[in-house]
Parts: sequence; C-alpha cells; structure tokens
Amino acid sequence: MTHLITQWQRPESVLALQTTRYLDDDQQLDMHPAHSNQSQLDYMCRKFNLPHTPALLSQVHGNHIIEYATQPNDEQLSVQADACFTRKPGIICAIMTADCLPILLTDVKGSFVAAIHCGWRSLFSNIIQTSCDAIQPAHEVIAWLGPCIQQAQYEVSEEFVSHYLTQHPNSEHAFTTINHNKSHANLYHMATVQLQQMGINNIQTDQRCTLLDDDFYSWRQNQTKQRMASMAWIKI
Repeated sequence: MTHLITQWQRPESVLALQTTRYLDDDQQLDMHPAHSNQSQLDYMCRKFNLPHTPALLSQVHGNHIIEYATQPNDEQLSVQADACFTRKPGIICAIMTADCLPILLTDVKGSFVAAIHCGWRSLFSNIIQTSCDAIQPAHEVIAWLGPCIQQAQYEVSEEFVSHYLTQHPNSEHAFTTINHNKSHANLYHMATVQLQQMGINNIQTDQRCTLLDDDFYSWRQNQTKQRMASMAWIKI
C-alpha cells in the first residue's frame, strides 16, 4: 500500500510520502512520468492531501540538483537532475527509484526539504555533498534513507569496488570481502559515510529490500521501468 513515512523523526512542519507498487489493494501505482496514470495520481493526491501532483525529474544518475522556488513547471522538468530542494511551503520535492537509494533531507527547523536519487554513480559523483553545498543548511540536518536493494542482493564486481574506492577511500567497509572477483555493496553505508563526513549524524533508515519485498519495484529483479517515489514538502 502507498503509505506515509512514519519512521522518519522530523519537524511537524515537514511531511513525507514513500510510495510502494500499490495504490490500493486492487491496483498498482507506477510513479514513472512516462507511465503514470493521471486518475491514480489524482486519487493519491486526495488520499494523502498532497499540495499538488508530484513533479518528477529527468533522472540520469548524475549529481545535478535543482531548486524549486515555485511549483515545478514543464521547463524545469526537462532539466536533467537527480536531486531537488525547496525552502517554500507547499512544494513537493520528489525522486523516483527501483533499487537505488532515496534520501530525503530537512533540518531541525524544517527550513527546507530535499529529495536525492542515489544510485552508485550519483554517490560516486558526490551528489550528497553537491546537494548540501547548494542548500547551505543553517541548522542541524536530518536525513532519511529509504528502501533500496540491500547488500546481500547487490552483487558488484571487484573492478566496481576498486573504482568506487578511488573517489571514496573511507568506504571500504561498504563492501564485502572480494570472492571470485565479486563483492556485495551496501548503499546505506556508502551514503552514510558521505553524510557523516559532512557532519550529518541524524540519519534514519528504512531497510526494506526492494528486490525481496513484493511491495516494491526492482530493476535488478526484472529490469522493470516502473518506479516508486519518495517525496517531502513543507506544510502550507
């Protein structure tokens, strides 16, 4: 079922929603903009009292972030970006995932919200640091790390590990010991290392596995084009 995030301890002024593959018991919800059903999106907006229909970025596994000063329009959505933030009430920041790690950020004052799409390429390219540099938080930051593929299911090559560690040498514990040229990567740990290097220690996680949990879409399982969405907004 599509559900409100409850495990993220955040200011009362900040609301958030994590979708699953289900809108209701009898219908699925796909948050990819090319496949979304408008009537389902309208129903979701009414059900969760969203301030507007979530706008979804053209994600490219990069490290570009866009700021929403007003409700996103079609021109903004044509920009290729993997993160967005706003300081304005009533504007939803949203990103799509199907195994990648979604991160939502705010601060203890609820002065901003941000949504970051963290695949390994974005993490390699320092998307979290780039996002925080753009936001310039004035208060203690609170991070929520959402459902993604878990380490036991995320097999990578020895070359992958070596490549990632050239940019992030402090992340060696994010990978299991190399065995037959294979390792397993922990996206939570990869992101947590980067957050803590920036002094962000209030980190909360939803450690459900998108590949094993039938509530979620998983690209690694069947190369699906369908997506979940993670979103946050400041109350009006």
